[in-house]
Amino acid sequence: MAEEKMKQNMETKEMSFEERQYQRLIDARNFHYENFNKWSLYFYAIIAALFIGFYSIKDNTILSCVIALVGYVISICCYLSGKGYYYWEISWIRLLHNYEREVLKETKDHEELRIYSRFYDIKKSSFPMTISKGANISSSKLSLWMSFTIAFSWGFLLMKSAAPKMFIFRECHSLTLFVAAIVGTWCLTYILALMPCIKSDMQALSEAKSNKLKN
Repeated sequence: MAEEKMKQNMETKEMSFEERQYQRLIDARNFHYENFNKWSLYFYAIIAALFIGFYSIKDNTILSCVIALVGYVISICCYLSGKGYYYWEISWIRLLHNYEREVLKETKDHEELRIYSRFYDIKKSSFPMTISKGANISSSKLSLWMSFTIAFSWGFLLMKSAAPKMFIFRECHSLTLFVAAIVGTWCLTYILALMPCIKSDMQALSEAKSNKLKN
Protein backbone atom coordinates (compact mmCIF):
# COMPACT_ATOMS: atom_id res chain seq x y z
CA MET A 1 0.00 0.00 0.00
CA ALA A 2 2.77 2.43 0.95
CA GLU A 3 4.73 1.38 -2.14
CA GLU A 4 1.71 2.16 -4.36
CA LYS A 5 1.19 5.52 -2.63
CA MET A 6 4.81 6.44 -3.23
CA LYS A 7 4.47 5.51 -6.89
CA GLN A 8 1.38 7.74 -7.27
CA ASN A 9 3.19 10.65 -5.59
CA MET A 10 6.11 10.24 -7.96
CA GLU A 11 3.82 10.22 -11.01
CA THR A 12 2.23 13.57 -10.02
CA LYS A 13 5.52 15.44 -10.47
CA GLU A 14 8.58 15.26 -12.64
CA MET A 15 10.73 12.47 -11.26
CA SER A 16 14.37 13.07 -10.38
CA PHE A 17 17.13 10.68 -11.45
CA GLU A 18 17.16 9.08 -7.98
CA GLU A 19 13.38 8.59 -8.05
CA ARG A 20 13.51 6.96 -11.47
CA GLN A 21 16.31 4.68 -10.35
CA TYR A 22 14.39 3.84 -7.18
CA GLN A 23 11.30 2.85 -9.19
CA ARG A 24 13.38 0.78 -11.61
CA LEU A 25 15.00 -0.93 -8.66
CA ILE A 26 11.61 -1.91 -7.21
CA ASP A 27 10.43 -3.21 -10.60
CA ALA A 28 13.64 -5.21 -11.07
CA ARG A 29 13.38 -6.67 -7.57
CA ASN A 30 9.75 -7.72 -8.15
CA PHE A 31 10.73 -9.32 -11.47
CA HIS A 32 13.52 -11.20 -9.70
CA TYR A 33 11.11 -12.48 -7.02
CA GLU A 34 8.54 -13.64 -9.57
CA ASN A 35 11.16 -15.46 -11.64
CA PHE A 36 12.57 -17.26 -8.62
CA ASN A 37 9.11 -18.48 -7.60
CA LYS A 38 8.65 -19.93 -11.10
CA TRP A 39 12.06 -21.62 -11.04
CA SER A 40 11.34 -23.11 -7.60
CA LEU A 41 8.08 -24.62 -8.86
CA TYR A 42 9.92 -26.23 -11.79
CA PHE A 43 12.54 -27.69 -9.46
CA TYR A 44 10.06 -29.14 -6.98
CA ALA A 45 7.79 -30.49 -9.74
CA ILE A 46 10.73 -32.38 -11.29
CA ILE A 47 11.92 -33.63 -7.88
CA ALA A 48 8.41 -34.88 -7.02
CA ALA A 49 8.11 -36.66 -10.38
CA LEU A 50 11.51 -38.33 -9.90
CA PHE A 51 10.59 -39.39 -6.36
CA ILE A 52 7.42 -41.08 -7.63
CA GLY A 53 9.42 -42.73 -10.41
CA PHE A 54 12.09 -43.92 -7.97
CA TYR A 55 9.62 -45.81 -5.82
CA SER A 56 7.68 -47.08 -8.83
CA ILE A 57 10.67 -49.04 -10.16
CA LYS A 58 12.65 -49.66 -6.95
CA ASP A 59 13.05 -53.36 -7.86
CA ASN A 60 15.31 -52.33 -10.77
CA THR A 61 18.59 -51.44 -9.05
CA ILE A 62 20.34 -49.83 -12.03
CA LEU A 63 17.36 -47.68 -12.99
CA SER A 64 16.81 -46.73 -9.35
CA CYS A 65 20.42 -45.55 -9.11
CA VAL A 66 20.06 -43.50 -12.28
CA ILE A 67 16.86 -41.81 -11.06
CA ALA A 68 18.38 -41.22 -7.61
CA LEU A 69 21.46 -39.67 -9.21
CA VAL A 70 19.34 -37.36 -11.36
CA GLY A 71 17.22 -36.44 -8.34
CA TYR A 72 20.37 -35.76 -6.31
CA VAL A 73 21.84 -33.45 -8.98
CA ILE A 74 18.59 -31.53 -9.47
CA SER A 75 17.97 -31.13 -5.73
CA ILE A 76 21.52 -29.78 -5.26
CA CYS A 77 20.84 -27.31 -8.07
CA CYS A 78 17.61 -26.33 -6.30
CA TYR A 79 19.50 -25.74 -3.05
CA LEU A 80 22.21 -23.67 -4.74
CA SER A 81 19.53 -21.68 -6.56
CA GLY A 82 17.97 -20.86 -3.19
CA LYS A 83 21.32 -19.71 -1.83
CA GLY A 84 21.79 -17.49 -4.87
CA TYR A 85 18.31 -16.04 -4.46
CA TYR A 86 18.87 -15.27 -0.77
CA TYR A 87 22.20 -13.59 -1.58
CA TRP A 88 20.60 -11.30 -4.15
CA GLU A 89 17.53 -10.70 -1.98
CA ILE A 90 19.79 -9.08 0.63
CA SER A 91 21.53 -7.10 -2.13
CA TRP A 92 18.20 -5.75 -3.44
CA ILE A 93 17.15 -4.66 0.04
CA ARG A 94 20.46 -2.86 0.63
CA LEU A 95 20.17 -1.03 -2.68
CA LEU A 96 16.57 -0.05 -1.91
CA HIS A 97 17.62 1.27 1.50
CA ASN A 98 20.24 3.50 -0.10
CA TYR A 99 17.92 4.91 -2.77
CA GLU A 100 15.05 5.33 -0.31
CA ARG A 101 17.24 7.52 1.88
CA GLU A 102 18.15 9.60 -1.18
CA VAL A 103 14.59 9.90 -2.54
CA LEU A 104 12.64 10.42 0.68
CA LYS A 105 15.38 11.84 2.89
CA GLU A 106 15.05 11.61 6.65
CA THR A 107 12.15 13.98 7.21
CA LYS A 108 8.91 13.56 9.11
CA ASP A 109 6.87 14.51 6.03
CA HIS A 110 8.10 11.41 4.23
CA GLU A 111 8.27 9.06 7.21
CA GLU A 112 4.99 7.31 6.37
CA LEU A 113 6.20 6.61 2.82
CA ARG A 114 9.31 4.78 3.86
CA ILE A 115 9.12 1.06 3.12
CA TYR A 116 12.48 -0.66 3.20
CA SER A 117 14.45 1.48 5.65
CA ARG A 118 11.72 1.38 8.27
CA PHE A 119 11.75 -1.41 10.84
CA TYR A 120 9.28 -2.51 13.48
CA ASP A 121 10.27 -3.41 17.00
CA ILE A 122 10.96 -7.16 16.73
CA LYS A 123 10.13 -7.76 20.41
CA LYS A 124 6.69 -6.16 20.00
CA SER A 125 5.78 -7.87 16.72
CA SER A 126 7.31 -11.35 17.13
CA PHE A 127 5.42 -14.01 19.12
CA PRO A 128 7.10 -17.42 18.63
CA MET A 129 5.07 -19.05 21.46
CA THR A 130 1.66 -17.75 20.33
CA ILE A 131 -0.25 -19.90 17.81
CA SER A 132 -2.36 -17.11 16.30
CA LYS A 133 0.39 -14.47 15.89
CA GLY A 134 3.47 -14.02 13.72
CA ALA A 135 7.12 -14.48 14.60
CA ASN A 136 10.47 -13.25 13.29
CA ILE A 137 11.15 -16.22 10.98
CA SER A 138 12.84 -16.08 7.58
CA SER A 139 10.98 -17.92 4.82
CA SER A 140 14.14 -17.84 2.71
CA LYS A 141 16.17 -19.60 5.40
CA LEU A 142 13.44 -22.22 5.90
CA SER A 143 13.42 -22.80 2.15
CA LEU A 144 17.19 -23.38 2.23
CA TRP A 145 16.86 -25.89 5.07
CA MET A 146 14.10 -27.71 3.19
CA SER A 147 16.01 -27.86 -0.11
CA PHE A 148 19.18 -29.06 1.64
CA THR A 149 17.17 -31.77 3.40
CA ILE A 150 15.76 -32.91 0.05
CA ALA A 151 19.28 -32.91 -1.44
CA PHE A 152 20.93 -35.09 1.17
CA SER A 153 17.86 -37.37 1.25
CA TRP A 154 18.44 -38.06 -2.46
CA GLY A 155 22.09 -38.69 -1.63
CA PHE A 156 21.03 -41.24 0.98
CA LEU A 157 18.65 -42.95 -1.47
CA LEU A 158 21.44 -43.04 -4.07
CA MET A 159 23.89 -44.66 -1.64
CA LYS A 160 21.23 -47.06 -0.39
CA SER A 161 20.36 -48.12 -3.96
CA ALA A 162 24.01 -48.49 -4.94
CA ALA A 163 25.04 -50.34 -1.75
CA PRO A 164 24.40 -53.90 -3.12
CA LYS A 165 26.55 -53.13 -6.18
CA MET A 166 29.40 -51.18 -4.58
CA PHE A 167 31.92 -52.77 -2.26
CA ILE A 168 32.54 -49.50 -0.39
CA PHE A 169 28.88 -49.32 0.74
CA ARG A 170 28.12 -53.06 1.02
CA GLU A 171 28.77 -53.39 4.74
CA CYS A 172 27.62 -49.89 5.71
CA HIS A 173 24.78 -49.43 8.18
CA SER A 174 21.87 -47.18 7.19
CA LEU A 175 22.85 -44.62 9.84
CA THR A 176 26.38 -44.49 8.42
CA LEU A 177 24.98 -43.88 4.93
CA PHE A 178 22.69 -41.18 6.31
CA VAL A 179 25.60 -39.31 7.95
CA ALA A 180 27.73 -39.78 4.84
CA ALA A 181 24.93 -38.30 2.70
CA ILE A 182 24.71 -35.19 4.92
CA VAL A 183 28.48 -34.62 5.04
CA GLY A 184 28.95 -35.42 1.35
CA THR A 185 26.13 -33.09 0.29
CA TRP A 186 27.46 -30.25 2.44
CA CYS A 187 30.97 -30.65 1.03
CA LEU A 188 29.70 -30.88 -2.55
CA THR A 189 27.48 -27.79 -2.28
CA TYR A 190 30.32 -25.87 -0.60
CA ILE A 191 32.72 -26.70 -3.44
CA LEU A 192 30.14 -25.88 -6.11
CA ALA A 193 29.28 -22.56 -4.46
CA LEU A 194 32.93 -21.51 -4.83
CA MET A 195 33.14 -22.35 -8.53
CA PRO A 196 33.29 -19.26 -10.79
CA CYS A 197 31.33 -21.01 -13.56
CA ILE A 198 28.04 -20.91 -11.60
CA LYS A 199 28.36 -17.37 -10.26
CA SER A 200 25.93 -14.87 -11.73
CA ASP A 201 27.01 -12.52 -14.52
CA MET A 202 26.40 -9.54 -12.24
CA GLN A 203 28.78 -11.02 -9.67
CA ALA A 204 31.43 -11.52 -12.36
CA LEU A 205 31.01 -7.92 -13.56
CA SER A 206 31.26 -6.63 -10.00
CA GLU A 207 34.45 -8.59 -9.37
CA ALA A 208 35.94 -7.43 -12.69
CA LYS A 209 35.17 -3.81 -11.78
CA SER A 210 36.74 -4.22 -8.33
CA ASN A 211 39.90 -5.75 -9.82
CA LYS A 212 40.12 -2.92 -12.36
CA LEU A 213 39.87 -0.28 -9.63
CA LYS A 214 42.60 -2.03 -7.61
CA ASN A 215 44.92 -2.09 -10.59
